[in-house]
Amino acid sequence: MQKQIVRPVIILFTVQFLVMIGFGIVIPILPFLFTGLGGGALSLGIFMASYSIMQFFFAPFWGRLSDRIGRRPVLLIGLGGYGLTFFLFGIAGNIPLLIAFRALSGMISSATLPTVMAYLSDITEGADRSRSMGMIGAAAGLGMIFGPVLGGWIGDYNITLPFFVAGGLALLVLPFAWALLPETLKKPVEGITRETPRLSWSVVHNPSFVLFAFNFILSFTMAMFETTYALFAAERVGFGPKEMGSVFMLTGIASAIVQGGLIGKLVKKFGDVGIMKAGAYSSAAGFIFILLAPNKILIVLASIIFMAGTALMGPTSTSLVTRQSTHSQGASLGIFQSFGSLGRMLGPVTGGALYGVGITLPYIFGTLILITALLFAGRRIGALVVDETTV
Repeated sequence: MQKQIVRPVIILFTVQFLVMIGFGIVIPILPFLFTGLGGGALSLGIFMASYSIMQFFFAPFWGRLSDRIGRRPVLLIGLGGYGLTFFLFGIAGNIPLLIAFRALSGMISSATLPTVMAYLSDITEGADRSRSMGMIGAAAGLGMIFGPVLGGWIGDYNITLPFFVAGGLALLVLPFAWALLPETLKKPVEGITRETPRLSWSVVHNPSFVLFAFNFILSFTMAMFETTYALFAAERVGFGPKEMGSVFMLTGIASAIVQGGLIGKLVKKFGDVGIMKAGAYSSAAGFIFILLAPNKILIVLASIIFMAGTALMGPTSTSLVTRQSTHSQGASLGIFQSFGSLGRMLGPVTGGALYGVGITLPYIFGTLILITALLFAGRRIGALVVDETTV
């Protein structure tokens, strides 16, 4: 990686790591918090869904805004707003306020990820771009490993304290981002042009639509896995909370290793398109192996294979979006995130419904949509305009 981009990548890595620690730190305490306020599974589900719903609608707005006024101000707005909403969570005394603040958090925090990716696309190219985006994915994975552990420990002392810690972590990095991240947008995009992608039916004609669809499939299958895996593993091999914590820790570490250490070398050798396809096949194979695994060790290995596949697809598909979008990269990355949010909305519902009919159905369905997507879209993916000389 070139020396001039090391500092911004380190800062953005830290931003994403602390943001995801903040996201994960509240997960262990939410069921207890909602129960204490008289809520149940339905209100908790609405609370969780409101975040992704607002991200779906607002990520393209923030992406377009970063094309017009610059990456730096939008990133700072997203980071500051994300931290402040956690403080609002901490003082909310009822469920409607918690849900409202959760929606506000989704609306503001959706400014962060597409802007981070657009910032990286401004300063990197080729294998450096895929490597740096992989590092951001690794930061998110590490944050989701340490966040829940930290949240469970802190929440044992005070049920609302994790919210204030999460907000403090997000705001902690704000002055560093302000001082050390220069603006990278060289030529602002004035208004919405014909080339600017928008969240409407016309998006199917966008050259990057196949990548948007793949991000939906990636998020959808991941959400089905996360929703049903604990129940499936408990039924098949007798996993309890302790074993599940270990599994998610191991799969998170595997994802971080793939995204943070291997993705750049793999892309340099095989290209983004080849690695993205390999990731989809790996995820499908992981689903199949989960279904066939007869014992605890093999089901853990199968889960790692699945997560490694998703770790390969994320950075490469994001890198390809930036290469396809010669105009309005922020807008394209915003829509890319919207499709991911849509997958995170529909995946849990679909996975839960299928699991209720048969415990193997979420994994069979996940395998089918991954393979079908590759069969029908493989040629179009292969035809993506990528200058392999820059890889």
